[in-house]
Amino acid sequence: MKKRLLFSVVIVLVSFFLSWLGVRHLAVLGIMEHWLADIRIANLRPPEPQHPDIIILSITEETLALFPYRSPVDRAFLADTLERLETIGVRGILMDLLLDQPTEPEKDARLRETLKHLTIPLMISYGDTDAALTPAQIAFQEMFIPPNSRGLANLLKDSRDQMVRWVHIGETMPDGNTIPAVAEGLAMKLGVPSPGKTIPMVWHGSPDDETEAFRSFPIHMLSVLPPAWFKDKIILIGADLPMTDRHRSPLALKTGKNTQSNPSGTAGVVLHAHALAQILDHRQTPQIADHWQWVWIVGAAMLGVFMARINGWTVFRLLMVTTIVLLYWGGSFILFQKANVLLPLLAPTISFLLAFAIREIHERQQDRQQKKFLKEAFSKYLSPQFVDHLVNNREFLRRRAERRELTFLFTDIEGFTTMSEKNDPAIMADQMNHYLDGVCNICLGNGGMVVDLIGDAVFSMFNAPVDLPDHAQRAVKSAQEIQAFTQNFQQSPPALALEFGRTRIGLHTGVAQVGNFGSTQQFKYTPLGDAVNIAARIEGLNKFFGTDIALSEATVQASGFTQGRPLGHFILKGKGKALMIHEIPPPGVYDADYLERYRTAFPWLADSQHHAEALAAFEALAQENPSDPCVAWYLARLRQGLDCSCVVMTSK
Repeated sequence: MKKRLLFSVVIVLVSFFLSWLGVRHLAVLGIMEHWLADIRIANLRPPEPQHPDIIILSITEETLALFPYRSPVDRAFLADTLERLETIGVRGILMDLLLDQPTEPEKDARLRETLKHLTIPLMISYGDTDAALTPAQIAFQEMFIPPNSRGLANLLKDSRDQMVRWVHIGETMPDGNTIPAVAEGLAMKLGVPSPGKTIPMVWHGSPDDETEAFRSFPIHMLSVLPPAWFKDKIILIGADLPMTDRHRSPLALKTGKNTQSNPSGTAGVVLHAHALAQILDHRQTPQIADHWQWVWIVGAAMLGVFMARINGWTVFRLLMVTTIVLLYWGGSFILFQKANVLLPLLAPTISFLLAFAIREIHERQQDRQQKKFLKEAFSKYLSPQFVDHLVNNREFLRRRAERRELTFLFTDIEGFTTMSEKNDPAIMADQMNHYLDGVCNICLGNGGMVVDLIGDAVFSMFNAPVDLPDHAQRAVKSAQEIQAFTQNFQQSPPALALEFGRTRIGLHTGVAQVGNFGSTQQFKYTPLGDAVNIAARIEGLNKFFGTDIALSEATVQASGFTQGRPLGHFILKGKGKALMIHEIPPPGVYDADYLERYRTAFPWLADSQHHAEALAAFEALAQENPSDPCVAWYLARLRQGLDCSCVVMTSK
């Protein structure tokens, strides 16, 4: 038990580490885990109103068509826009445009002055070598952008699929100065503290599939829009162009008509808007913490081990495993939609399936080894049917019992004690092994089970553990074959030298408890009950009559055997009820007519009115066959006038 428990713990730990590390360090698994989260984020975010404080002014193709050149954006236009926003009274401005090269001197000078004297919080995207800027471009930025308005425009992307999933918080430059990320920097200027560390992006929801998460207007329309729409708002300025500043993000997986993302990616200004909204609103990630993910994955592995331990058809268990995975995945999608909780999908699933597979493979291997062991260990001592049953029904090895109708067969060697005392033990052992092999093989060959060998006695039963509808018939057949075998065995020279006695056999059919009985340390599959004792007492009647095979009326009826003859009604020692006992006569000793006349005369023994007929009939039978011990015994009682209807046995 402890070994199995320890192995289960090892499976759980191995499954946990392989799934956790696999998802984090194998690109394909990591991409799949993130992709499953992205699908939920893009399509199942709980609906929420557009952000009340953030507005995007986008530079579109229509905007660029107003100017003589597309890039850089007209600096005078930008200066006019900033001054107008200041006049309106906006709360803050994030300009997601790189000011990294000169354009027209007069326009550059005007924008530079505007930036220098702007009184509202302002952050401007600042590029470094990571943004592939040349030293000249970097130098121009440092000259053009006020130091306190610089914010890194870098977006944190997954190196495996280039998807934006985290909020950037800036970095320390080579000169030792720390430059915040552009969204983080504006939030701090607005009085909101920095998260202090990289955090997963929490994407702001939208009211419906057709509505954007943030209000957005073309920047060239600002002059004709109501100023009240922008007063006290945070304005983000950036490009919304088909092939410029687009980045992969979960938003691109949206199945609706949202225009802030398209198949070519999400506009950078929109990504900064989501990051800024998250920092301003102190939004917590829907992902569960790492330590809870560990608990979740370990729990999945434990469930996998448990599923492998369930008894049942492999197909049924595989269907259950598949159902559990589908329910978990479906439930995780619903949970995110209803409660905004993002559960890991791939890692727990791998952990669950891996634990199930390892335990299942181990169980099958153990099963094959056990079957091989059982076949090798018991094939010499049990019938092929019993071995097959044992191999294919492992629960049979557990301690249990059931009531079954069984036929019991007991054998005993006449004069065995005397024979064993006066002969050499080595010779006795050799001959007994041959004798017991023969008797046991006959029982096994007829589907019986050898329950025990008690000295010279063999105790067998039929109809357990394998169902044998004709168990009584098989037992009778075994008794006849044992009789023939032992008679031949007695005539062998070694047996003659030992003065090997004849074999007495008793048969009885009845209901008994059969199962694994014993202590917790050792138990044995055996029958218990009165029927077992009756069978043993019937075998003892052979000693009383000098017969070879005695069987009960119950066995005669169950087997349909018609070639025997009745011995009489006996109250066996320790029993209170008389039983009808029959004999199977040795073949060739009595002819059919003799046995028929015996059967005709037998009922007269119990009827005092037919005493004379019984006496005459048995005298004739005794005269014809004086060696018949049964006839001789009843004739003696008839001549003495004793009751022959029932015999009470005082010994076993």
